[in-house]
Amino acid sequence: MVIIKRQGVSFASALGRGAAAVAGAWLLMLGHAASSPVPDQPKATAAPQSAALTPVQRAACPLQPAATVAGRKDGKFTLQADLSGMTASHIASFIVLGKEAAAAGRPRDAEVAFLMSCRVADKLKGMDSVESADAKYQLGWLYAGLALEDGSARASRAELRRRAERLYADSLRTYLARYGQAHEKSRFAAAGLKALDQPVRSVQEGTSKPSQALMPPSQARRNEAAQAAPPAPHEPGAATSPGPSFDCAKARSMPEKMICSDAELSRLDHELGRVYARAKNAASDGGAFRHQNSEEWRRREATCRDRECLLRWYANRHDQLMNIMQGQEPAPSTVSR
Repeated sequence: MVIIKRQGVSFASALGRGAAAVAGAWLLMLGHAASSPVPDQPKATAAPQSAALTPVQRAACPLQPAATVAGRKDGKFTLQADLSGMTASHIASFIVLGKEAAAAGRPRDAEVAFLMSCRVADKLKGMDSVESADAKYQLGWLYAGLALEDGSARASRAELRRRAERLYADSLRTYLARYGQAHEKSRFAAAGLKALDQPVRSVQEGTSKPSQALMPPSQARRNEAAQAAPPAPHEPGAATSPGPSFDCAKARSMPEKMICSDAELSRLDHELGRVYARAKNAASDGGAFRHQNSEEWRRREATCRDRECLLRWYANRHDQLMNIMQGQEPAPSTVSR
């Protein structure tokens, strides 16, 4: 089976590291990308009757990478046009590879891995599938981080932002249709759009869902209030928020103070606390779970010095906890300054 080609060394791997392995499919061939200039076309899925009334043009996976190689260790993965031989298991494996590359400071390799996951998902599952939405969410997260990075020289920041907005919006449409607005995936995709100053309301265009089902509660009010005054903590659907999961009166670090003074960060922290409680109950090894949680908290405290970093940290930590709840090994951290 052909996965991603890497210069220098080739690896073969199988799923299975301990109770829930993340090893996945690594690299089985050397050399250049497949010669076919036209990528395989995504699978066409039958639209539900309700969707047929108001057709939605779904976002296709980008055809070419946009991130610039960051150093000599980056740029080892090459995008393949030929997807023959790929199976559904490769979709998740490529996401794991992408997260590992991002954590290692290799944004171009992370992008290529996420692009492969997106293209395989579109081909095998369809552009409106959850698998496709998951890959597009990861791509959106990566592009947003690069676009919002101060002084970033990685490709065009405008193009990175455009891609992030489009992919976040498309994944949000799928999550809303499949899970509804209350699901964590819907909330985090909406938070990604908000971080890019892209109104969540725009996701409503071309869909058949009522507006209240497509926009997270209080989102419009928060967007307007944020332009006029520093936000107070909010919880969706409630007039008064219980605040983050910790006592703001005892906040000492810069990240904690930023969370307490920002409505969206406060809400994300509160929601993450609920996901944490469920993941803690589902964890097979309580000691390992506590250790990993402490490591991630220290990473946040040592790394995040701005709002965008905290948004990325919450998205990544959410993914880790969701993996634990699903019996998988938590994904590696992909948060850096």
